[in-house]
Amino acid sequence: MERHSRLAGIRTLGVALVILVGMYSLADAASLSGRLVNKTPKGKGVEGVEATLTAYRNEQEAGKSTTTTDRSGRFQFGNLSTKPGETYTVTVRYQNAEYNSERIILGDAEATRNLEIPVYDATTDASQISVKVHHVLFSLADGSLQAEELIVVRNAGDRAYVGSKEVAGGRRATLQFSLPAGAREVKYGQGLMECCIVPGEQGFVDTMDVKPGERQVVFSYALTPAGARLPFIRPVDYPTEAVEVFVPEGALQVSSEGLKAAGVVPGQERRFQRYTGGSLAVPAAIELTFENLPAVGGGWRPYAYASVGILLLAGIAYPVVRRRRVVPSAAARPETPQPSSGVRPPARSAAPGPLTQTELAIRKVELVAALAELEAGREAERIPEKDYRRLRQEKRKALRDVLAQLQAGTATASTPPIAELAGIAGGEEESAGRE
Repeated sequence: MERHSRLAGIRTLGVALVILVGMYSLADAASLSGRLVNKTPKGKGVEGVEATLTAYRNEQEAGKSTTTTDRSGRFQFGNLSTKPGETYTVTVRYQNAEYNSERIILGDAEATRNLEIPVYDATTDASQISVKVHHVLFSLADGSLQAEELIVVRNAGDRAYVGSKEVAGGRRATLQFSLPAGAREVKYGQGLMECCIVPGEQGFVDTMDVKPGERQVVFSYALTPAGARLPFIRPVDYPTEAVEVFVPEGALQVSSEGLKAAGVVPGQERRFQRYTGGSLAVPAAIELTFENLPAVGGGWRPYAYASVGILLLAGIAYPVVRRRRVVPSAAARPETPQPSSGVRPPARSAAPGPLTQTELAIRKVELVAALAELEAGREAERIPEKDYRRLRQEKRKALRDVLAQLQAGTATASTPPIAELAGIAGGEEESAGRE
């Protein structure tokens, strides 16, 4: 009898444990459902489209699962975790264009999430692709002229442009970017992914689709002059509404074809002469001639960002552009570093006002240059590790804020002035192409 009582007690305890484990699992499980919405007027149906859920654990990819949409374009993923550090994204490929959700956190208070992912019918017609503004910012490095281009590409249609010409790996070329003769050391930044780039003899092509709206693209390259004179001829690839060129004042003698001098953007250590141009049709080019180029090893500290800078830019900026999401970030004012840090203390300036897109573009370059300089200082052991981590975090936050403002097409006074972040003061002159 006593033995049977013990067995019954063990069975009861086992059942209780099973129930408790089941209750814990149910409490931990969550679900994610969504719906595709075709934003193209009279667009095709979104049934049978594959949706992929990618799980991340502490920012590391932890697995994928897939499902297909029903007749209404709906999909669902179940048995998901709400534990801290667990996040998710949903990726959909529709008519050769890719769509991504923002990063999703499932908490106990919101264990079921519903998404709406807009998609568009695709087209191979490039007639709606144009350039809203084409920025080129020049700087000097030892023995070379550095150029960074920031291009705002516009898709004025209601379809995603996917291109028709096949390139390496069976991918389709979408955007074409020509480069001036002699361009080398090409680095890809915001709006571009190296895995999606196919280099060519006269430039490179991007194989990412171009969705309706605007997309910013950044890349840089170096030009090595054969002497003191260097002609710069950059063919435009699409109808271009406006051109903005910035050259360090006093460092070079510049003559331009079709560009007008439009004042100076002042900086604390270097001022930039601004040139502007009106609309350009294809075929046309941005043309300048540089004279009196300094000899190798001479001149002043370059503002051009190093390879580590462009990698930082790509890592920070690409998710913002790719997911069409503005990430708000309050840019904290950096504290004055200690003299032992090897970093020049930031200057003070008056309270900032609203900034133009042009001024934000210059600020972005300066912040990336400051990050690159910070990395170099750390490698040379000029900056203590504690100061390096603090300054790097502050500048990355400031850069994210600038990129968000550029993406949104607006400028706010929340971002600290350039003089406080990277040694260049915000220009007083407004851009002719201000949003």
